[in-house]
Amino acid sequence: MELHSKNIRKILFIILFAIAAYSLVQNLGLATQAFSWLAAVLAPFIIGLCLAFILNVPLKFLEEKVFARMERKGLRWWNRWKRGVCLTLTYLLVALLIFALCFWVVPELKKSFLLLAENLPGYLNELELWLQQLMKRFDVSTAALTRFTMDWDIMFVKLGEAVQKAMPGFLNGTVDMAAGLIGGVFNFIVGFAFSAYMLLQKEKLCQNMKKFLFAFLSREKAETLTSIGKLSNEMFAKFVSGQLTEAVIIGALCFLGMSLFAIPYAPLIATIVSVTALIPIFGAFIGTAFGAFLLLMVRPITAVWFVLFIIVLQQIEGNFIYPKVVGGSIGLPGIWVLFAVTLGGNLFGVMGMLLGVPISAVLYTLLRQSVFRRLREKKISDFEIQRAGKRLK
Repeated sequence: MELHSKNIRKILFIILFAIAAYSLVQNLGLATQAFSWLAAVLAPFIIGLCLAFILNVPLKFLEEKVFARMERKGLRWWNRWKRGVCLTLTYLLVALLIFALCFWVVPELKKSFLLLAENLPGYLNELELWLQQLMKRFDVSTAALTRFTMDWDIMFVKLGEAVQKAMPGFLNGTVDMAAGLIGGVFNFIVGFAFSAYMLLQKEKLCQNMKKFLFAFLSREKAETLTSIGKLSNEMFAKFVSGQLTEAVIIGALCFLGMSLFAIPYAPLIATIVSVTALIPIFGAFIGTAFGAFLLLMVRPITAVWFVLFIIVLQQIEGNFIYPKVVGGSIGLPGIWVLFAVTLGGNLFGVMGMLLGVPISAVLYTLLRQSVFRRLREKKISDFEIQRAGKRLK
């Protein structure tokens, strides 16, 4: 290999990469702390970036669909103020949706907790009667039930003592939780302001980023990174649109199924399931927990049937609806959607579930383009690839 400047740069890059990888492995704990610190510092901007990507979908809908007639008229004042008007309407619609959900869901949850407090003695009496009948059926002495009750009394006394001992640690944990909550609120406020700035100046920011890439990189690399950025933006926008569509579908199916089986609170529970379904694949189970709790206070057996119904609906949604709606909208096969959600959730939790699908779609598209380009360069046709397996027989 000739040692010209290009090869020397490659060798230096490989050496530096090997040194960095070795140092990272040797100081994994320190690297983890540094990564956590960096993530905490960048948290407001990451939140703002995620909000901008999500809110850009309704913003574009308002600009290109709702106010399309204003755009066609070419009014100067509208061209000047359309972004601010549409962005304000977007934030108002999101705030109205959140307020409506809180105004509707929170009172029902409060009502359910009060109903639980009222019905708990009756539930305990029914449980005791059921235990007595069960013990009579199996010819067990009722003295065992008395000992069971006495043991529970002792357990509650010990539980109270344990709570008293754990109180100092609980207070410290409460202080830490309050500090974390304040930090989270601060990060959200900064992220909200950052997202508003990004959406107001998104064309200008994209143009400045392109200028930066073309100024410091070669034309080929700058064009490649620009195309990847454009592809990522398209995939994330399609993912958000597909996710919202899937949430509406799962909410409608939940409402229809609950109405068909005469399960109470159908509109409320369907709304909760629809909102929590925004978390890919597993979000509907979170809504199921809320719905089951609400039904448990009214008719416990209905809660059991509701859980069974949601399990069946979740299987249909996870294996058919979600891969087709979300995976189809971003061009990602269903099996890769399930893989991306599972892997992202195991590695990074809820955020990994949300970002795993669009990131996988970008990587899948880039890999597919690279494969097709290399096949064209080698002049290998699909017919030759099909024949290759037959030659081995």
